[in-house]
Amino acid sequence: MATTSDTAAQTAPGNVMNKLFTSKNLTPAQRRMRWVIIGIWVIQAYIVVCVLVGVDPWTIWRLYAGLAGLGVPLLVLVFWFPVVWASLRWLARVVWRCVVPSSSGRRGGVLSLLAPLLGLGAATSILWAFGYASLYFLTPYVQDWRSGTVRHEAVTCRDFDVDNSVTNSGNGHARAQYVFELVSSDGSSWEYRERKSWMDDRVEAGEQPYATVIDACRSEGAEIGIVVYPHSGTIIEAWRNH
Repeated sequence: MATTSDTAAQTAPGNVMNKLFTSKNLTPAQRRMRWVIIGIWVIQAYIVVCVLVGVDPWTIWRLYAGLAGLGVPLLVLVFWFPVVWASLRWLARVVWRCVVPSSSGRRGGVLSLLAPLLGLGAATSILWAFGYASLYFLTPYVQDWRSGTVRHEAVTCRDFDVDNSVTNSGNGHARAQYVFELVSSDGSSWEYRERKSWMDDRVEAGEQPYATVIDACRSEGAEIGIVVYPHSGTIIEAWRNH
């Protein structure tokens, strides 16, 4: 007879994970779980690559990273859709039992629909949440890719401030952010929130367009010109007007 310790060892997270990736005799639910776990790893790796590509906020690479991010919802659809499909089939089977009597002449109760409905609702909600978030965050990059950059000759900085609300990242390093808005003479405006330490390093090194923009924000009334992707606010070039 198996002891309690044997049962605990068999159900330990490490053993369960090992079984999912080594055993050939898996139930359909276990195969779906394995597929979802693989999907989580793949999606995380893909997101890391996109973040590394677009780490500089004001370069053409940020646009490329935003466009590459369109692959995230597609990967979520590929790896999560089997769960949605299984939930839908589960609901269909329960509905069938409620409508068509079994060999004993009994039908399923209405309450039996609750669990599959909740399962389908949870599965589709996760899919919808990823789709909505992707639409919200990635649409500006698609619009910029289609429309291209816009040149503005008279741009000023306003409401320049340092936000210290996030004091550290868990390792003792400050995460203060520059908060400001760039306003063009034609009424166009873009709001920015950039990490202060990161921007200061680039301003000190004289890197563009960071140095020009931050210097203008520090100089009240200074006017600059920029080349910007209008929907995402990604600045490609900046120069000081004299």
